[in-house]
Amino acid sequence: MISGIHNIVDGAMVQKLRFDNIANNLANINTNAFKKDIISFNQTLSMKHVSETDFSPGPVVYTGNELDVALATQGLFKIQTSQGIRYTRNGSFTINAQRFLVTRKGDKVLGQNGAISINGIKVSIENDGQVLVDNQPVDRILVVDFKRPQLLRKEGFSYYMYQGREEEIFTAENVDVRQSYLEKSNVNPTEEMVKMIETFRAFESAQKVIQCMDEMTSQMVNSLGMQ
Repeated sequence: MISGIHNIVDGAMVQKLRFDNIANNLANINTNAFKKDIISFNQTLSMKHVSETDFSPGPVVYTGNELDVALATQGLFKIQTSQGIRYTRNGSFTINAQRFLVTRKGDKVLGQNGAISINGIKVSIENDGQVLVDNQPVDRILVVDFKRPQLLRKEGFSYYMYQGREEEIFTAENVDVRQSYLEKSNVNPTEEMVKMIETFRAFESAQKVIQCMDEMTSQMVNSLGMQ
C-alpha cells in the first residue's frame, strides 16, 4: 500500500512540473522571440526529467521601427554583456548615448567588426544583415549558429548562454534579416491551454487516488487497533 502511494505521489509531482512548465510558456506569449520549453520524463514514474527548448521560429510581425530586426532563418544575434557573450533572437534594438546599437537592456549588438557604431541619422539594414548609416555601410550584424543548440541555456531578457565549446559556434550562412520586424513567441496558446487542462485533470485524479488510499490505510490501522 505504502509503495503504491509513493508511486502515485511521484506521478502527481510529474504532473505539477508539467503544469508549471506550461504556465511559464503561457506567461511568455507576448515576450519577443520567446522559445517554449518542453519537459519530458523517463519511462518510470520518477522525478528524473529533461527540459528542452523548442527553437522553432515564431511569427514575424511588422513594427515600423527601423531599429527592430527579426531573423526569418535559424541563428541568434551575438551580444556583448557585462557577464560575457550572450545570444538572443530578440531584435528589439535601440541606440545608446555613445551611438552604439544595443539591446533594450543596454548591451551592445555585435557585428563582424565588433560593436556597431551608428554615427548618423538614417539607418538601413539589408537582408544579409549589412548595416548602412546615411547610405554608407558600417558593419554587418553578426548572426551565429551552434553545432549543439541543446547546450544553449536560457537567462533573463531573452538571452541565452552557450555551455559548449567556442569552436562549436559558427557564423550562420544565408541569413534572412528583416528590418522593422520582430519575431514573436513560438507558443501556441490554444495548444498550451489544452495541455494545461489535461495536466490539471491528471494531477487532480492522482490527488483523489492518494486521498482514497490514505483513507483505506487509515481504516486498516483503526481496524487492527480495535482487535
